[in-house]
Amino acid sequence: MILPAVRGTRAHRPQPSIEDVAAAAGVSTATVSRAVRGLPRVAQPTRTRILEIAHALGYAASASAAGLATGRTRSVGVVTSSLRHPAYGAAVEGAERALRSQGYSLVLLHLPHPSASARLPIDLNVLCRRVDALLVLGAGTLGKDSIEQLQRSAMPHMVVGLHGEPDNDELEAATTAIRHLVQLGHTDLALFHGGRGAMPRIRPQAGGLDHRTNSLDANSIKLREIRIEGPAGAIAHSRTAFCRLWAGPGPKPTAIVCASDEMALGVFLEAARKGLTIPKNLSLVGMDGQDLGESLELTAVIHCSARRAANGVQSLLAALEGDHSITHPAPWSPELMIRQSTAAPLETGQQPVWLPQ
Repeated sequence: MILPAVRGTRAHRPQPSIEDVAAAAGVSTATVSRAVRGLPRVAQPTRTRILEIAHALGYAASASAAGLATGRTRSVGVVTSSLRHPAYGAAVEGAERALRSQGYSLVLLHLPHPSASARLPIDLNVLCRRVDALLVLGAGTLGKDSIEQLQRSAMPHMVVGLHGEPDNDELEAATTAIRHLVQLGHTDLALFHGGRGAMPRIRPQAGGLDHRTNSLDANSIKLREIRIEGPAGAIAHSRTAFCRLWAGPGPKPTAIVCASDEMALGVFLEAARKGLTIPKNLSLVGMDGQDLGESLELTAVIHCSARRAANGVQSLLAALEGDHSITHPAPWSPELMIRQSTAAPLETGQQPVWLPQ
């Protein structure tokens, strides 16, 4: 293979350009861009020859140059409301791995507070120039108006629900946890959840467990919903909520479902401080499946955040090929991991003595 001489001395040799590769291969710059980025509509012999020439010249593809040639940036925006929560961190990592495997890069937009979504009209205008599609992590990360704006923009996008949020996947996850506890014999349960909004369909779903468990009269299942104020999943806030629950009058629940493993840790710590043993006096279920829950031997509904985000990426990339938008979450079925934090409640007549506050 004979390559054209490159101008300049060895010490001051300029970086080879896409035009250099195109001239050496006898093809257009658009063909070079498609070949080096693995895009279709390039014959395999031509692709191989271009890659060999690019390697010999030391050419590194430029994302901006590729965008000019193909109309694509080879980047996907990821919008998240949290960088600290394990479920969101795992989702970002899962999305990044999936994008990198397809030659795409990730552009992150962090909206840490509900009020930050008001910036989206401005941020979206900037983001649209930098990305080909948008993956939104968390059903509550963007408001209805922002989602409608995305739909009007015709940008391919997907919203992937993660933890403790009022979407169908999270309701199904909570129902899975509740069903497990009902099958163990618990009739008085509490649900700790956070984020924006409530879970209005949890109660009827819990009431409909009877025909699936064949163990309890649906009317005998008592479910208390407790919303955690402050950042969803915060350990301190779940400890405070647990203290309020236990300070109230009347019987206490024998089992608690938490919308995140962090919430469950708060309950775990405060219950131990009050002299309660898990699962003897109180069964506990989380809804993350992160390393924290595994360390606590916590029964949990596994969210598989990384896999869900990766599935969302694959759907977005497929949508790019079809040039259409999608807004539904990636398909997901809850996976219950039974560990040491759940057991049958104490028999009637052997109820634990709740310590004074």
